Amino acid sequence: MLIDFPFRVPCESTRYCVFPEELEADPLVFFHGTAQGNLESIIENGFRPKHPLESVSFSNRSNLCIGYACRSRNKLSPGGVVIAVRFPSLEGRRIVREQWGIYLFEMEFQPEVVGYCMIPATYQFK
Repeated sequence: MLIDFPFRVPCESTRYCVFPEELEADPLVFFHGTAQGNLESIIENGFRPKHPLESVSFSNRSNLCIGYACRSRNKLSPGGVVIAVRFPSLEGRRIVREQWGIYLFEMEFQPEVVGYCMIPATYQFK
């Protein structure tokens, strides 16, 4: 079931994250920030790297994605979105692990989108 999590202004008490701690702490849940206009396509068609990239990145915590969501906003899509996904496993796939998250190189293998949080156009990322 896909959940629309309400936006809460990131602050120190939430470690600047926008999702509940049970998602943020789940070792198989990762986060991706993009323009709000990309959400429907991602839900319907999955994640695809932007040319010339060969992978899609996902961070361990949502606080790293807020900046990407804000920087991806544009005139056609003034809002951003942070998407929460769950991988069934991180083993046996073309996944490169980093301290901050992962890169997914195998686009046939798509994580389950479990929720999203819209970042309002009025929110100023600092």
